[in-house]
Amino acid sequence: MIMQGFENSPQIVEIKNVLRELFLSMGDSLKNAWLSFYDWLKNVPLPLPPTMLKLFSNNKANLIIFLVFSAYVIFINIRTFSLFAVDKKHAVKKKGRIPESRLFRYMWLGGAPGAALAMLFYHHKTHHKNFTVTVIVLLAVQLILFSFILGFLGFWTFF
Repeated sequence: MIMQGFENSPQIVEIKNVLRELFLSMGDSLKNAWLSFYDWLKNVPLPLPPTMLKLFSNNKANLIIFLVFSAYVIFINIRTFSLFAVDKKHAVKKKGRIPESRLFRYMWLGGAPGAALAMLFYHHKTHHKNFTVTVIVLLAVQLILFSFILGFLGFWTFF
């Protein structure tokens, strides 16, 4: 009874009306902004096909991105390989081990090829299903991804 009287009070009704008008005007403003953007977009001329094909026209920037990404891939794989090697050495000598979470983290950050090489070279973690399956899946995904990215950047950089 008290709540019904409160909801129907003139102040609440007035606030509801003001909010309704505010939201309606905001909706109209967004609609008008979208329509004007759409009209502008329809009048923008499309580039010619050769220009449209060359997405990255700055060769110096492409070269820098290519070199930085290549350096990252090389670094993360060398680091992952060395972590697996150190972990194997510590396992043989029964010293403090590298946490598996760190090994997984480096594999997920792009070091699956280095982890796969270390597993083959040192025969380390080869009996752990979670490592072998993860390395195989990540190796396939990362090799495809790296070849696509480096090939794409290399194509636009050197041709």
